[in-house]
Amino acid sequence: ARFAAAMDAFGSTQGWWNRLLGGADSTGLNLKKEGIFPVVHGVRSLALQAQLSETGTADRLEALAARGVISSRQASDWTQCLHYLMGMKLQAGLAEIDLDLPVSGNVDVTRLSTLERDLLKDALGVVKQCKTFLRQHFRLDVL
Repeated sequence: ARFAAAMDAFGSTQGWWNRLLGGADSTGLNLKKEGIFPVVHGVRSLALQAQLSETGTADRLEALAARGVISSRQASDWTQCLHYLMGMKLQAGLAEIDLDLPVSGNVDVTRLSTLERDLLKDALGVVKQCKTFLRQHFRLDVL
């Protein structure tokens, strides 16, 4: 449980929803801190508890679903969410390189299309569900 609690190590005082809607934070949304790390580390924690030998997050999710630790729906949603966030982070980094800017890892939500913003909102909603599941599974409220 203490290992899993690290998924909450990052996060901001201002919620991702406010930043997605164009809140005061002009640095953008850090997808690694807000979405990728919590999912990857949470799955890592579940895999450690289940004593899995798989090393990739997608493989771990598949194995966790096969063992009944999580549902196949959760495994699918978490995998799709992770792949979407990683792709978006890569696109943002490449865009920064094209503009001769240092790669920050942040996504400027003001430059996203309506569709991209909706998909990002849905992906971050899946991250929230993942974190809720992990908090309950590991009983992080009693630490």
